[in-house]
Amino acid sequence: MTGRIILLAFAAAIFPTLIACVAVMISRPEPRGLLLAFYLGGLIVSVGTGIAVLATFNDASSVAGSTKSGPAPGVSIVAGVLSIALGWLASARRGRAVLDRWQSRHPPRRTRDRSGPSWAERHLSGANAGVAFVVGAAINLPGPFYLLALGDIAKAQYGTATQLALILMFNAIMFALVEVPLVGYLIRPQRTAELIGRFAVWLNTNALRVIGWLVMAVGVGLIVQGVSAAAS
Repeated sequence: MTGRIILLAFAAAIFPTLIACVAVMISRPEPRGLLLAFYLGGLIVSVGTGIAVLATFNDASSVAGSTKSGPAPGVSIVAGVLSIALGWLASARRGRAVLDRWQSRHPPRRTRDRSGPSWAERHLSGANAGVAFVVGAAINLPGPFYLLALGDIAKAQYGTATQLALILMFNAIMFALVEVPLVGYLIRPQRTAELIGRFAVWLNTNALRVIGWLVMAVGVGLIVQGVSAAAS
């Protein structure tokens, strides 16, 4: 169970908007305060909402088709198969071709220019520490991978201290793309800025593929979990 939580944390860490925000802040004069404020805003909101969601899961009789006594085997197997299928669509060349064909047949009713900076990047381009804190908080509400991990923590019926430790561990991994540049800037600021800029470009190109691989790995874990539960 802990291994799957760690895998979900790495999947949650592949967040192109977050690394793009880091690249914007590093390009500013004296970015250390901006990075720290952005990190604290995101971490406080992420940990706080994670604790609140976990409390809700703990009070519920079931979480995503699983009882407190353990996961429902059928639900785990079906979710695993769907995860592998979605991961293949995102990561494999043929899968992305299928998605491209579907999008060409179902164009959005409204189109907008997606080549420009995101809302978060625009606000950070001239921000102070207070704005960076708010932006960090706004873009780091729990996403699907975090919610799945919280469901796993609730189902495992860990003690309160262990649950809190797992939430902190998940967030430490999830925010690695902020933590590493923050430490790197303190040691080698110029080199860190160059590396973050390159990584942002690479991530914008490859993020979907990396997430697809991680989602397929999670799917395999779900199938193994379901088969094991059915056999026991």
